[in-house]
Amino acid sequence: MKKQLRVLLLLASTIVFGQSTPDELDYFIQFNGNQFSKKVTLDEILNHDALKKITNSKSDFNIKEYLSFVNLDKNTVIHGNYTSDSRPFYQITIPIKNSQDLKNFIINQISNKGQDSIPPSVVEYENYTVYTNPKESVSMAWNKEYLIFMEFLKPRLTHDNYSNLYDIPYPDYEEPVVVEETEEIEEEVVVEEESPAEWEEEGEDPVVFIENYDYEKENEAYLKQLEAERLERIVLQQEHIAFLFENGFNVPTSDKITTKADISAWINYQSVFNSIKDFSGIIQSIAKGSRDFSTDDIDSFIKGVNFNMYFDNDQARMEQIVEYSSPLASLMKKVVNRKVNKNIFKYFPNEAPLAYMSYHINSEEALNGFPAITAQMYPENKFLQREDLELLTDFIGTLLDEKAIASLMDGDFTFFLHDISQTEYTYTSYEYDENYEETAIEKTDTRNTPIFTFVCTSTHKTMGQKLLNLAERKGGLIKENNYYKVRGVENELGDLRILKDGDVMVITNGFNYINRPNASLSSQFKQQMKYNFAFGNLNMKDLMAQLAAKEHSNKDKDKMHKVSEQFETLQFQSSKKIENNKLQIEMSLHSSAADKNIILQTLDLISILNN
Repeated sequence: MKKQLRVLLLLASTIVFGQSTPDELDYFIQFNGNQFSKKVTLDEILNHDALKKITNSKSDFNIKEYLSFVNLDKNTVIHGNYTSDSRPFYQITIPIKNSQDLKNFIINQISNKGQDSIPPSVVEYENYTVYTNPKESVSMAWNKEYLIFMEFLKPRLTHDNYSNLYDIPYPDYEEPVVVEETEEIEEEVVVEEESPAEWEEEGEDPVVFIENYDYEKENEAYLKQLEAERLERIVLQQEHIAFLFENGFNVPTSDKITTKADISAWINYQSVFNSIKDFSGIIQSIAKGSRDFSTDDIDSFIKGVNFNMYFDNDQARMEQIVEYSSPLASLMKKVVNRKVNKNIFKYFPNEAPLAYMSYHINSEEALNGFPAITAQMYPENKFLQREDLELLTDFIGTLLDEKAIASLMDGDFTFFLHDISQTEYTYTSYEYDENYEETAIEKTDTRNTPIFTFVCTSTHKTMGQKLLNLAERKGGLIKENNYYKVRGVENELGDLRILKDGDVMVITNGFNYINRPNASLSSQFKQQMKYNFAFGNLNMKDLMAQLAAKEHSNKDKDKMHKVSEQFETLQFQSSKKIENNKLQIEMSLHSSAADKNIILQTLDLISILNN
């Protein structure tokens, strides 16, 4: 019977781990060696000064020695499934140069580590070789072209005996052992009766200890059970490895991967969200009667996310492509399609800022779609079925005026960092003299204060002004000319002001930076807003130069100058265009030089900063 069960488990794992790589995988990561090796060689990276401390250390692990077996012109793949109820796993697939050299290296490593009670072994089969170490759960196997690391993991916590860590049967006893109270105990109780509330909480169950129960023996039995389960998983691993290699190994593939990227990854959000089942016990203890969550509950959410990374000479770039389900994609198209309020440009900076971030959404559309999304988030229970929840959210949506709520913050948000100001301030410190008497000492120090402006829009007719009037009446604001001055923040933020001009609300401590708007800068923003609903820029070169000028330590000043000389800007943008239910976000780091790959430039900088 046990053998038949193992065959069934192996058949199930064969379906799960089919080499076509099903969509149920939680993640799939591919290092496109044929693409990456054209830009920078591994020797250039490993021989860099910044990594020599690692490769030349006294540790037994020598990364250069291990990577010498890897064929960098082929793709390396990492994939797996952590949320599977039946057989979670991970697998690493690495292309190799010479299988015999790898075998000799492993045998040499085994002999150097000495003799164990059950030593590791290398077993050769017709088409592949397997390395087994009884102390480790991961299996290692290879043929002439590929090496894999594979491990079957312990299934997630469910309600079955196999995966429940605390499902240990305890013996039943007819009645607990009762200790008779003596007169002496009663007298002590009377004495201690003064404040029982200090130590006794109402509603707590007393701890009952079972006499003559062998907890140590029970724990030992449990540990043996865990070890038996681990060994059984290893047997299944070996059987599955045979399935992978006996008829020729096929490298795992996924249509979610971008082969033109240096590194491409896919994260399956629906599979990850489904793991919320693990916490259903907690949820049930809070809301009695709730059922388990499932992917049905998140039908209108994110399906998955792609991460594509590119490393060029002048920049490092990462694309994040979010794949929505059809209902959420339809909603997001409306949310990101906003006509920007042109009045915000009246308070844009006089000159290019050190950093900025701009975000523009249709908050009314977001609020309109919120009830439907919320209805799918909450599970059914014994009191409310899905139809009841939909009725409830429709009722709430009827009571709430989405247009009025959205007018409070209707979707335009822009932040500018203009400068870093250094100011002196005094404070009182307390010290003790030789007689241990406290002495107040007035000291002076410097503080770096960010000079910024935050611009947003609110089309509500009265709420914004009423809130400002309320803050003024309570003493938090002081009305001066056409703005309000914030009280109590002068030491930390300087001259912080709030301006309200029609639909536009401005919070700034650098009014002189926005009193003469730059038409050229506004034009650049308008161009970005045509195509992106969110975008930003950090001028690393100028920011680090400014911080260096205000730094007292010469060592830190030199490091800041190095960063300033190495990198230009860090930028991001998120497109308004949603095609095939996918939204793209892009981030890029731009270098000042283009004579070598940006990975080597970053290692150069790390080496300098560590000196």
